[in-house]
Amino acid sequence: MQVVEQYTTPYYKHILSLPPSSVRKLWKQNKITLIDVRTPEEYEDHHIPGAILIPLDYLEVLSKFLPDNDVAVICEHGNRALYATYGMPHIYKKKAIHMQYGMAGWMAMGYEVESGMDENGKKWMKLLDSIES
Repeated sequence: MQVVEQYTTPYYKHILSLPPSSVRKLWKQNKITLIDVRTPEEYEDHHIPGAILIPLDYLEVLSKFLPDNDVAVICEHGNRALYATYGMPHIYKKKAIHMQYGMAGWMAMGYEVESGMDENGKKWMKLLDSIES
């Protein structure tokens, strides 16, 4: 039996789809930044420590503020993250990783999760204010 650990498309060489275990390994090695594209309410309920909230509706507008390193895009079940990576490939500066199965998969594996709104959850609002000013 063949086990597929990562998936990439021939059309977007800079985009990968990886399971939570691979994303966690890269995150623990400080090789990627986690971008959470869920709503503020979802983020406040549960999120990965250190993940930066940029709701999907504002992702394209705020893409110029994304870090210059590789990013992993996270949502609740993997659908919005799939759209954010493969549907908007022009917004990423380097490699973008779609985390398969989303937060549901992350939590099913028993990985770290926090609750509450932290500074990383509020950055996107401050960036929007700076654009509008």
